[in-house]
Amino acid sequence: MLDSLEEVAQKSLEYVVGPRLAVSGGTTFAALFRHWLPEVKRKVESGLTLRFFPVDERRVPFEDSQCNWKVCYEELLLPAGLAAQKDHYVTSAAQYGELLQREFGNAPVIFDQIFLGMGEDGHTASLFPGGSYLSDRDSNVLDVVGPKPPPQRVTLGFKPLLQCKTLVAIALGASKASLVKGLREGDTELPISIALNNHNNSILLLDRAAAG
Repeated sequence: MLDSLEEVAQKSLEYVVGPRLAVSGGTTFAALFRHWLPEVKRKVESGLTLRFFPVDERRVPFEDSQCNWKVCYEELLLPAGLAAQKDHYVTSAAQYGELLQREFGNAPVIFDQIFLGMGEDGHTASLFPGGSYLSDRDSNVLDVVGPKPPPQRVTLGFKPLLQCKTLVAIALGASKASLVKGLREGDTELPISIALNNHNNSILLLDRAAAG
């Protein structure tokens, strides 16, 4: 449990080691990217390989304010010297599958770190409660229709979430406190619970408000 966004950002930076990372979107990560930028830029300038990929994306144009990758690109990739990774923008499972094929070849899709957020309903990535995909452990990427606008999305499936080397989930704010309480009490049904409880190296970073 940490006292502030700044402390959570600093702690999460310990896990930004690469070389391949998948990061979530939303307001939490937009704020984290701004805190990460100086250290990520320093690492890039020192020659460290960092290759960022989206955890999920809304099916919107890159220029749309709701595009996760636009936020990552503008807040982190471009100013850190990683502008070429703009082409990691994807809007369908087929497109993301092709990107992963180019990146990993015929090897398993195993990210070094994946950073997840969590919605107040317990969703993570674009994996929502009640979805038929919650039992899918074979798909690397999925086209999904979510209950929140914009509904058409592409997301990493549970297979790469559970196979990554380190899984980091981040929750900030009092609105997440009841969800965190459920996690602590052993919930096994919500998407975020499935991800954290079935990974052998998962980390949950909370601010004081989310911790309740």
